[in-house]
Amino acid sequence: MNVAEFEKKLYNLLINHLNKNYEYDNYIDLLNYENSSILNYILSHAFFENNDFENSEKYRNIAIKLNSNFTFEKNYKDIFLYIYYLFSTITTIESPFIDDEIDNIIKSNPTVSDYIKASEVYRNNNDIGNAVRIINMGINKYPDDDSLKYDMASNLLYSRNVDNAWYYNEIRFDFYRKKLPQFINKPKFELQRTSAKVYIYPVTKLGDTIFFARYVIKLKHDYQKLNLFVTTNPALKTLFEENGINIYENINKSMIDYQISFEGLPYLFKNNSKILQNGYLKSNLEKTNQFKEKYFNNNKKKIGIVWKSSKENDERNLNLNVFENLFKNNNIQFYSLQKDITLNEELYLAKHNVINTGIKIKDFSDTASFIENLDLIIGCDTSVTNLSGAMGKETILIVPNHGDWRWGLYEEKSEWYNSIKIYRKNKNNDINEVFSRIESFLN
Repeated sequence: MNVAEFEKKLYNLLINHLNKNYEYDNYIDLLNYENSSILNYILSHAFFENNDFENSEKYRNIAIKLNSNFTFEKNYKDIFLYIYYLFSTITTIESPFIDDEIDNIIKSNPTVSDYIKASEVYRNNNDIGNAVRIINMGINKYPDDDSLKYDMASNLLYSRNVDNAWYYNEIRFDFYRKKLPQFINKPKFELQRTSAKVYIYPVTKLGDTIFFARYVIKLKHDYQKLNLFVTTNPALKTLFEENGINIYENINKSMIDYQISFEGLPYLFKNNSKILQNGYLKSNLEKTNQFKEKYFNNNKKKIGIVWKSSKENDERNLNLNVFENLFKNNNIQFYSLQKDITLNEELYLAKHNVINTGIKIKDFSDTASFIENLDLIIGCDTSVTNLSGAMGKETILIVPNHGDWRWGLYEEKSEWYNSIKIYRKNKNNDINEVFSRIESFLN
C-alpha cells in the first residue's frame, strides 16, 4: 500500500468514526494528556475533512509547534500506530488490514516504542496472543529494555499466566526501583531468609498498594520470625496498623538486611500468588460503630458510590449524572465515598438526597469504617473499590471495555477479589447500557 492509499484509508476510518460516535472530546482529552504532535496532526486532518477549518488550523499549528519537522511521509508509521491505539481505547477494531499493516511496520526497523504501541493496540482489542507475539519480537531485538518486559508482564497478566507475569514484572522493577527515593540499596529479599530484617515499600499508587497488601499480611502470618519494616502512603498508615502491619516513617540502611517492594512480593509466592482473595483488611470496630450511629440510622438498603480517580480525563472515570436513575429508588439510601468533589457535584448529591460521607473521610481507616456499614459499593476502578474488595464487601465494579489487567478481558467475577462483580462496558464503551443492567439488578 503506497502512502496515498494508506493516508486515504486511515483518515476515512478515523473520520467515519468521529462522525458516527461524536468522539472529538475523547481525542482532545488524549491530546491534552499526551501533548503529542502526532495526535494534533491527526485531529487537524479530521476537522479539515469535516469542514471545520478553524479547528483544523488550530491543531495543525500545535503539531508544528511541537515538532516543526513533522510530515505525514516521515511519520506515517507513528500516525498509523497512534490512530489504531486511539481506536483501540474507544472501541474494538474490526479492520481487515490491521494485522498486515502492523506486521509491515514491525518489519521496517521498529523502535521500542513501535513494539509497545502495537502491543497495546492488540491488547486493547482483546487479542492477547498477538500482543505477546509482538512484544516477544521486541524483547528479542532489544533484550536489555525494561519497558518491553513490563509490557510483556501486562500481557501475561491479562492472559492469566500470572507466575510468568510476575517474573517479567520483577525484571522491570529491579531496574525501576533503584531510581526511587524510597529505595535502599540492600540485597533483594527471598523467602529462604526466614529470619531477617526486611524493608517493604510501595512503588505504585494507593489502589495497587491496597491490592498488594495481601502479600504483606501473608508474609507476616507465615514467616513470623521475620522482622518487617513497612512504609506506605500516610493515607494508608492507620488502616494498615489496625490490620497488624506496623508502619515505619523513617528507615535507614543500618536497620535492615534485605529490601523488597509491595509489587515484588507476588513473585516470592509463585504458584500461590492468588492468595487472600477476600476480607484480608478489616475496619476499626469502634469507629465503625460510631459511624453507624451517626450516619446509618435508617432501614433502607445502603449503597456507597465512587465515580472518579484522582486523575482527570481517566477512561475509568464516570460522570456523576449516570447514577441519576439509581437515585430514584426510594428503597435505597445512597452514600458518596468520593473525596475532593466539585461544588457542582456536591450540589448534585444534595439534590438527590445522597449523603456525602466523603467530606468526613480523613484517611483509608475512615473509608473502611464507612464501607463496613454499607450493603453494597458501586463505582469505577479506584482505590476505594480495591479497598471494598479487600474487605470482602459486595461491590459492583464498572470498567472500560479495555480495563486494568486485574479485571481481565471478559470476566464478570474478579479472580483477585471474590466479592467484586465486574460490569464491563461494551466495545463502544456504552455507559448507559451498563447502568441499565445495574438498575435491573437493584430492582
